[in-house]
Amino acid sequence: MPYLLDNPLANFRDHPILFLDFEFTGLDPRKHEIIEVAALLVTQPDFKVVNSYYTKVLPSHIDTADLRSLAVANYSESTWTDAIPLRTMLEELAAMAPNAILAGWSVQNEWDFLNAALESENLPYFQTHRLIEVYTLAFVKLYQNQKIIHLNLPAAARTLGVYLDQHKPDSDIRATYEIFKKLSDL
Repeated sequence: MPYLLDNPLANFRDHPILFLDFEFTGLDPRKHEIIEVAALLVTQPDFKVVNSYYTKVLPSHIDTADLRSLAVANYSESTWTDAIPLRTMLEELAAMAPNAILAGWSVQNEWDFLNAALESENLPYFQTHRLIEVYTLAFVKLYQNQKIIHLNLPAAARTLGVYLDQHKPDSDIRATYEIFKKLSDL
């Protein structure tokens, strides 16, 4: 499936950045599903948030879910009554962020699940084929800090004085964005 709008000759500074965090029913994009989404659309060159998005997604195959993943997401049928279909979420994200560069703490997971979801719904890719992995930036910038033993989102947030209410996608993605700005001196 080709990328919808990605032009390899376009200036990378012309693309919006979509900071993205998903919660899943497990870690295998071939059998697990996206069940929660938080996103921040950021413009360049000012790196300002111009739009945000949050929704819960209706799982189609809850029977294949990993119970640990459901616990991390605090999933229950009663708290997912306002969830929307996967296709609706994908169409809303695509409309919000055409030709965006995806960014996130460990954004490869989101990339894998997003591409699997777009393919399963027979929708075109709306994002570029580029990723900004904030973990890599944190690794480079915080490597010499001997106080950090396990480099993860909570450790980076604590070290940099960024608020985080862990495993809540909206909080995780806002913390990731703030860490990105601090580590990039933006």
